[in-house]
Amino acid sequence: MIRLLGILDILSGIMMILLKYFSLDFAWIFVFYLGIKSLIFIKSIVSIIDLVAVFFFILALFGIYNILTLIFAVWIIQKGFFSLLG
Repeated sequence: MIRLLGILDILSGIMMILLKYFSLDFAWIFVFYLGIKSLIFIKSIVSIIDLVAVFFFILALFGIYNILTLIFAVWIIQKGFFSLLG
């Protein structure tokens, strides 16, 4: 199960990066995934950071993309990568 969440995290991060170049309406699925997962594990500081990442993900969906969006995308990708290793 943790590996599945890791794969979905990696895909979410990739979607955040691709939103700078493409309009991807189906990326909302990944926003909901990250938001729900973050709320389930809200007692962890990592989940709170994920909630902030969801905010920047939503901004990216509306065309507001800045360096923090890229930083949060890398955060989510590395988190997913380490989930696959563990």
